[in-house]
Amino acid sequence: MRSAAKVFCGAAFVALSVTSQVFSQEIKPANSKSWEVSGNIQFQHLYNKDIASDSSRSNEGFRIRRGRLVAKGKLTDYVETSFQIEVRDNSPRLKDAEGKIKLASEFFFRFGQFKVPMWREELRSSTRLMLAERSAAADSLVGLNLSARHIGIEFGRAPKAGLQFAFNFSNGAGEGGREDAGQSKSSSRFINNGKLLTGRLNWIASKTFQLGLSGAVNNVGVKTLTTDNTGTITAFAPDFGAYFTTSTKSQLDIEGGAAFGKVSKDFLRLTTGKSPRFTLFDVTGRWLTQMNSASAGFGGLDAFELAAGFTYIERNSEVPDDEVKFLRFGPALYFGKNTRLQFNAEMIMPNAPAADNVFQIRSQANFVF
Repeated sequence: MRSAAKVFCGAAFVALSVTSQVFSQEIKPANSKSWEVSGNIQFQHLYNKDIASDSSRSNEGFRIRRGRLVAKGKLTDYVETSFQIEVRDNSPRLKDAEGKIKLASEFFFRFGQFKVPMWREELRSSTRLMLAERSAAADSLVGLNLSARHIGIEFGRAPKAGLQFAFNFSNGAGEGGREDAGQSKSSSRFINNGKLLTGRLNWIASKTFQLGLSGAVNNVGVKTLTTDNTGTITAFAPDFGAYFTTSTKSQLDIEGGAAFGKVSKDFLRLTTGKSPRFTLFDVTGRWLTQMNSASAGFGGLDAFELAAGFTYIERNSEVPDDEVKFLRFGPALYFGKNTRLQFNAEMIMPNAPAADNVFQIRSQANFVF
């Protein structure tokens, strides 16, 4: 923890040094043609009406959801780097640490820690999410280590139109999951000798429509002289994005996806029955309209947004009434394109007869600098 804090403080010092060029002479990076520094602050409040005030758990309060600092360097016309660190709830973590080599015809190689090409919503920046948080479907894939950030390599092609693709080979152990030779196999279900293979095709049909297909195979479990629960977690996930300009000052965006997968019963140490399957679905949309001019009396308020999303999850096909539905909706206010206040009502509706519905309200202030 102390070393991570030192890294964060050091990076913050570098960022402040670079941005000081606004007030003094320009600072030239030692090994790059140029540097770019940015960041993000997300301040969040969550209220859950179904937790009693005298419960052992708190029912409302504030948190720093994200506090991030990003530094990007352009070494040459063909080589770029990105380094991102985050402090969440006072715990510093490394998010991105990657180098990218651009080849001819828009092909590329990436090396380091970054998001693997799985699930459209996960690949969307947290600063540009349609709702305050990603869906429970996206969280389920992260929990299975089939998406989000991993350490590995990637090859792909990313034209601005037509067919994009990416193939990724990584540890499959999440952020900071080190699996190089000589490391002890952990009791964790993901720190082992296994690797994660992910791939994605994304067809940009036009400015208004995109269609994607992702797949993942994570080789999990631990094999030693005394134990062997090795198996796989697999999933394939079609998704789409539709983006419509409804007027000169408004737009309608809709994104959705589904994931169908299986967790090996050998990995779960099940001796009978079938390997559990899971099904995930989410669709989210938002309508955004720009005002005629920014309101000086309301902090430069210049846009209004309404967003809603529906999620369905079946985590285990072998468990009756395992399904859960989620409904989220609410408005957002923009104070320039980089400042947004979001208000989301969230309903969690499990199918299990003994489980209660949950209603909570999440509010978030998002500042991108």
